[in-house]
Amino acid sequence: MINFLRLVRFVRRRKAAGIGAACVLLIISLLGNATIFYIGDGPLHDDLTFDDAIWYSVISVTTIGYGDFYAQSTLARIGTLVFIVFLGLGSFTFLIGFAIDAIAELALREQRGMSSVVTTNHIVIVNFPSSDRVMKLVEELQADPHHQGREVVVVSDDIDSLPFKLSNVVFVRGPVLSEDTFQRANIAGAALAIVLATDYSDSNSDAVVASAAAVIDRLNTNLHLVAECLDDSHKMLFATVNCDAIVCSLGITGNLLAQEAHDPGISQMIDVITSNIRGTTLFSTPVERGAAAVSYKQLAVELLDRGVNLIAVNRGDDSHTALGELQSQDDDRVIYAAEQRYSWRDLAG
Repeated sequence: MINFLRLVRFVRRRKAAGIGAACVLLIISLLGNATIFYIGDGPLHDDLTFDDAIWYSVISVTTIGYGDFYAQSTLARIGTLVFIVFLGLGSFTFLIGFAIDAIAELALREQRGMSSVVTTNHIVIVNFPSSDRVMKLVEELQADPHHQGREVVVVSDDIDSLPFKLSNVVFVRGPVLSEDTFQRANIAGAALAIVLATDYSDSNSDAVVASAAAVIDRLNTNLHLVAECLDDSHKMLFATVNCDAIVCSLGITGNLLAQEAHDPGISQMIDVITSNIRGTTLFSTPVERGAAAVSYKQLAVELLDRGVNLIAVNRGDDSHTALGELQSQDDDRVIYAAEQRYSWRDLAG
């Protein structure tokens, strides 16, 4: 008995060999029992076919036992005892055990972020500063119609598993400066990547974020890349990285606190227009190349009647909030508050 248990453990450790052996034994048990049943009980039933014998073997080994066939002759009963009870049931349950183990292992690997992502056109969030921050970011992204239905992949080596459960959110665990980690997150197939600060109290955060952004940019130059920078003086760290946007979150927070101290109510308005979940939302739309020039001042007046509030025009590194005689140009980006996102043709038409 001890030797048999050692054999079982040995086979389980070698899954490929174990699965192959169990499959061979199962096939032998099904065919052997079907043959013996057909030979033994065939003379007792004129309409018994070999297909019926195979059916009887399958139903017997799965312990379903409909009762439409059963062994009557001594030879068929001996065959059932040998091929089904001794060989078939053991190999069948062995395979079921392997299947359950594989499913459980796969689920555990996914929970611990050790599996690879197969989805495409997804969003990648790098670093996990806190559960509340990441969960809020995911909820805002999923509330945007442009991102609805997209899977979100969280990449970090600071946690063992996600502390929350949200639909279409998976976890990849690994160093954020490793190409292998991002390959498992299928960064090559991603549409958007957001690199968060590691921690507001971490003085090395900006260096880590810039390095992670550089790895992402090297693996996929086509995705939209947004990085969080804590110290405005550290922007030079991103000089060689093709980030589409660098957000200095602490500076924005400090500006908002100062504004709220002088002019109460501004933070309430900012909270609404920067959220995809409630109220009017901020959007940005690029001016189409080759489009006819229009007066932004006149356009702003016309858009008010359509419930769209043109707030600013970004041109290069400058943001124009006083429109004056400003005319539209290629590559301008129009910032506006509205109930939905519009194309430039919809805005200007």
